[in-house]
Amino acid sequence: MARATPGTGGDSRMDAAPLTVAAVARTLGVAASTLRTWDRRYGLGPSSHQAGSHRRYTPDDVARLQTMRRLTLRGVAPVDAARIATEPGTGDSRDGEETGPAEEADDGSLALDPLTLAAAAVEPDLRRVHRMLSRATREAGVVAVWADLVQPAAEMVDQGRHRLAQRPGSDPHGVMRLGLMQAIRELAVPGPAPVRVLAPAADRVSAHVIAGGLAEAGVGALVVPAEHLPVDTDPLAWLPEGEVAVLAVIGNPPGAEEVVTRSSERGDVNVFLLGDESPSLWLPHVHRVRTPAAAVAEIAATVRD
Repeated sequence: MARATPGTGGDSRMDAAPLTVAAVARTLGVAASTLRTWDRRYGLGPSSHQAGSHRRYTPDDVARLQTMRRLTLRGVAPVDAARIATEPGTGDSRDGEETGPAEEADDGSLALDPLTLAAAAVEPDLRRVHRMLSRATREAGVVAVWADLVQPAAEMVDQGRHRLAQRPGSDPHGVMRLGLMQAIRELAVPGPAPVRVLAPAADRVSAHVIAGGLAEAGVGALVVPAEHLPVDTDPLAWLPEGEVAVLAVIGNPPGAEEVVTRSSERGDVNVFLLGDESPSLWLPHVHRVRTPAAAVAEIAATVRD
């Protein structure tokens, strides 16, 4: 039975025969001279050697080259693409698809930087994005990950060539959002949720980041979509007395001023306003915070008091 070349299906990667430079060049659609350049400059060369013959590319070699090829086509600089392609665990997927249970493990060697995250989102490789964000969250906290990793990676995505045109079903920003949401879900706090975080759709991820930060502090919180607030009933019906201690409002969604004013008048809920566009209200029990990190710290302290 003939063996299938990598990337075309058929036999498993462990059973695939090593390939020549010419065969790999045809598989990737690049010139053989390009492969030799990548070998010489970045160490992306063949690793298999048989006595009396030239070195051959193994399936893992080809997988790394496929990653290199995908990233360069999406505008990543070759030196950066090569670094990402040679990281442990990077060359284990084809066209962004995971290959098996071994992909789930993270031995701590996967780089955690905006460029690597942006490249994984562009591929797209959701599992790898999730592994990165999950580990980064455990090490630095979700608020820091949002500010120092996810947002810079999103800016890199917007600066790349693919910002002008994307393949159907490819959404790098969506991949990063979903990976971050998965990491935040892992922080869930059982029991009561004395905090509500109100946010419009444009700031929904920020709301989940704050709720995740509160979860890390042991405080339960629920995110409330501003567009779903009741308009024909009591505007505070969704803030049951005795159950909610804090309301955080991100930005200035429709109806926010009335909700904040009524909450202040009721007197049993502390309100925290976050964002440059937050309502210009100076009322009892209403506080202003400048950053998500400050919001998490002050809200957690308020709930504990």
